[in-house]
Amino acid sequence: MEDTIEIPFDWGRLQRLMDSHGLNHTEATQVVRGTLCFDRLSHRKRRREHLQAHRDRCSFAKALRDGRPRVFAMHGHQVELIRVKAVRRYEVDYTPLGPDLKPCGEVKSVHKLAFKMGGYMEHVARIQSSITMCRFETRVANPIEKPQHRYFISDKKLFGWVDAANVICVKTLEGEMVRGTLSWIGRWELGLNVEGVELVVFRHALSNIQGFRWGSSKGD
Repeated sequence: MEDTIEIPFDWGRLQRLMDSHGLNHTEATQVVRGTLCFDRLSHRKRRREHLQAHRDRCSFAKALRDGRPRVFAMHGHQVELIRVKAVRRYEVDYTPLGPDLKPCGEVKSVHKLAFKMGGYMEHVARIQSSITMCRFETRVANPIEKPQHRYFISDKKLFGWVDAANVICVKTLEGEMVRGTLSWIGRWELGLNVEGVELVVFRHALSNIQGFRWGSSKGD
């Protein structure tokens, strides 16, 4: 019979993993024994923390709080320069603005599903230069009827792009395409870093997202 070789357990590393990285005893034990990959475990932890921090993020609520003018791309290939006045569960009230940033019409009430992308007014020039049109899919598309009909992509895959800071290409239902790095993931919105400024893309307006998939998110 072969002799049983007893491999010593590194209790010091176990304690360091628990103290330095916030792992529980079971997770730290599996890492020390080599049955669980620390990089994958750390990736999951960062994803949980990111989603908790950004899950309920809402650009309309932020626009209401700060009062700054914003530019939104709407379905129907329309662009609106607005100041948000009220936010409800499904609708947004806003005042349309002219080039001088003064009100130029009555307050409008618009369903949230009518919005595609949005950003600060002063960032438009930099964002606009990075938006192209897909020549095969440039068309006027009706907004989806219900939020659950939106383009499906898992938060796990999205966070792989956030964590790796890879450049991705986002395409809307009406054919606009924009390249940038994914900054944050919300339940209804995504934050893209485009030429150093933020562009909010509404998940219900997406038709496709393409980018290099980071390895640690594949088997997670």
